[in-house]
Amino acid sequence: MSLQSMNLIMIPSEELEKIKSTQLEILQQLKQLRCEKSALISPKNITAKEFMGVVRICRSKFDQLVIAGKIKIIKKRRKIYVPVSEIDRYFSDSTIL
Repeated sequence: MSLQSMNLIMIPSEELEKIKSTQLEILQQLKQLRCEKSALISPKNITAKEFMGVVRICRSKFDQLVIAGKIKIIKKRRKIYVPVSEIDRYFSDSTIL
């Protein structure tokens, strides 16, 4: 950066501290909003791989359950999703083995 394009401004130290504290407040509020937003958003669907990891089954068992119609899936192009509600149903429904 050349000296010709630089502008120097003198700010009293009290004003500089006030600007810094205001910026810190803004940053804290943004972090709080991010935390609140992520806590409010819960996914309705998870990937098949995530489902298999949660219920601790292998791919072949997953495929068997899908073919038998015991687990509901959503297919979007080549990706397979499972509704989150299927996790509870997997553990509570005694017909799913």
